[in-house]
Amino acid sequence: MRNIAALELADCRRIAAAAEAIAAQHQATVSLAICDAGGHPLLVVRLDGASPSSTAVAMAKARMAALNGKATADQEAAINGERPALLQLAGVFKESAVAMGGGLPLLQNGTCIGAVGVSGMTPDLDGAIAAAAAAALQSNPG
Repeated sequence: MRNIAALELADCRRIAAAAEAIAAQHQATVSLAICDAGGHPLLVVRLDGASPSSTAVAMAKARMAALNGKATADQEAAINGERPALLQLAGVFKESAVAMGGGLPLLQNGTCIGAVGVSGMTPDLDGAIAAAAAAALQSNPG
């Protein structure tokens, strides 16, 4: 048997604060979602001015990253390249999940313990905000 870390609310708040700080620097109106390894929401934040639809997309990005343990930008690239069959994953999960840049798994000792998804701006900016959020977990892994 092995022990697997689990995200706590304090972790989620620290992750969200890092994302919000980068978003503020770029005047980005985004939503961000943090989920556990099973793709279940732990914390969702819609920043002032962010589109209501960005909240659902952020959660779908987080869910895809968590359930695959991979960055959604990499999955998007694979779908646009040689693996269009990966489009079927969202149907397999039976909940909204998208392979669009802006979702990153949260890893602890090589194990995916959750994910963060960011939506509302360009894929590059969403990805940069998600990266800052993921780095916040690593800077203080608890």
